[in-house]
Amino acid sequence: MNQLPAAILSLFAALPLAAQQVEVRCTPTDGSAAGCYYCPGYETVIKWNGTQLHSSTINLLPFHDLDVVLQGTWNGSVIEVTAIQTTTESFSISGNGSIGHHFDFNTVGAPGGLAINLIALDAAFVGVGSLAVQLDPASAVVLDAGSLGSAGEFKSRLDIPNVPSLVGLRVYGQGAVLQPGNLLYTTNVDTKVVS
Repeated sequence: MNQLPAAILSLFAALPLAAQQVEVRCTPTDGSAAGCYYCPGYETVIKWNGTQLHSSTINLLPFHDLDVVLQGTWNGSVIEVTAIQTTTESFSISGNGSIGHHFDFNTVGAPGGLAINLIALDAAFVGVGSLAVQLDPASAVVLDAGSLGSAGEFKSRLDIPNVPSLVGLRVYGQGAVLQPGNLLYTTNVDTKVVS
């Protein structure tokens, strides 16, 4: 695993807070998932990182708990959604997550593309241009990178040491995909707890 280069982390910190267009692959869910049961405007958030979603033109409730790709404007705290459609999950974590075993990180995309599997110890939301990085940049590292094979999948394995103090540790993952034709996007996030 490689720590994200310092230049990328400083880019995250230096990003302007002005509204910017973003495309996000995520799972919208009820705002109470962010721990805010009575906050006005928290009807819909991104699962795992709690970033608030709002739309003046689209009813987001039918999209709760579905995998979606959405476009909108992010102002540093809220994404104003302008378009949304359901999609298939593009990233998942599977495997036996017990100590002494492993997790498998799986990114899906068009065959021939380049995939990067990322891991972090916390979730966040950072817009980098039109990309949505949903991992905490302070703890994010590159787990592995490689080509999406003929089935359009790239898998990385995270071996979990047989260390009892790791039980209960939550890990987050996300993929980044560079498709043929230089289309770059980030995937949805998944998370698992070491048992």
